[in-house]
Amino acid sequence: QINPHFLFNALNTIYGTALQEGAERTSEGIEKLGDMMRFMLHENMQDKIALTREVEYLNNYISLPRLRTDAHANINIEAHVEQPVTPVQIAPMLLIPFVENAFKHGISFREPSQIKITLEVNDKTLNFDVHNSKHERSEDDPEKNKSGIGLTNVKQRLQLLYPRRHELIIRETGKEFFVHLTLQLQ
Repeated sequence: QINPHFLFNALNTIYGTALQEGAERTSEGIEKLGDMMRFMLHENMQDKIALTREVEYLNNYISLPRLRTDAHANINIEAHVEQPVTPVQIAPMLLIPFVENAFKHGISFREPSQIKITLEVNDKTLNFDVHNSKHERSEDDPEKNKSGIGLTNVKQRLQLLYPRRHELIIRETGKEFFVHLTLQLQ
């Protein structure tokens, strides 16, 4: 295991070097990765966190693959992730598995790809939608036959943490995947 202090110092050094070399996209990616790692270390273990922090994490996560995909005309990523107006709390890392899956299964550099993510909060009701294209993995992809536990885990967490206060709808076709989550926050 790497000491987090050492890792953050190393990231800061690389960030500074990227700025000196004029590599703005690289420095931006390093900065966002550092922010995400701080979140994972300090807030991931709490029972509840401010939704604003979860939104910051989501936005940082979304921005990293964009560094790689923005140059590709056949990849469209739309994210409308609103900061809540009133302070509300949420269980940490509840929304990110849906976004991770969208990027894992929804991006192809060979075929047109799209991801659309929307998050809004109205009167302590969170509405979260993730819609993405779905691509078959190539035969030589080591992840092809692996099934993750992300969706199963988040379903169990929702049942445990938000009983009768959530609605999760997942629809899938051969080419698309859609998630809608409505969550009553307190």
